[in-house]
Amino acid sequence: MAANLPKNIEEFMDCFEVTENGSLVFNGRRYVFTTGLLVALSLFAIPKERYGNSFRPFLRRALVSYGRKRALREEEYGVKGALERYLAENYLTGFGRTELVEFSDSRVVVRVYGSLYGEEAGRYIRDRGMKPEPVCVMGYVVEGILNYFAEKEGKPLFLSREVKCKAMGDEYCEFLLERGA
Repeated sequence: MAANLPKNIEEFMDCFEVTENGSLVFNGRRYVFTTGLLVALSLFAIPKERYGNSFRPFLRRALVSYGRKRALREEEYGVKGALERYLAENYLTGFGRTELVEFSDSRVVVRVYGSLYGEEAGRYIRDRGMKPEPVCVMGYVVEGILNYFAEKEGKPLFLSREVKCKAMGDEYCEFLLERGA
């Protein structure tokens, strides 16, 4: 993607277009800007409040699928490179400072400090009197990235668990991904 970016600020600015309905288009692709709070609430807290845990399998499937699509798009970087690019993008877009704590063939550990999901959805859950639980969704995307490459290599798939979460009062969010049997 970086190779496709304009080389100077004037060319860069020429790539932007504001449409009649107020949408922002960059190089022909439409972007939607919203607050992080809205993202955090819409992905977990509000569906949890309205539907209980019945929505979780659908959310997980969608986010794992998104991770696989990212991995396909970034296949040239390999599994670790694709994962690091995703983590860096999350950090740069304000979803929290990410750290790849452990990366081995059978186990991956990712931490997020200052997780937007954990803090905002956690606050919403507490304010509504709901039971605190892990709320962050990044682990599902990471699961999709890892499993794209695992399938290509014919290896067992990973499964993500959020073992720590700001929404539960932990210092940071932590995802443990381990291969199945």
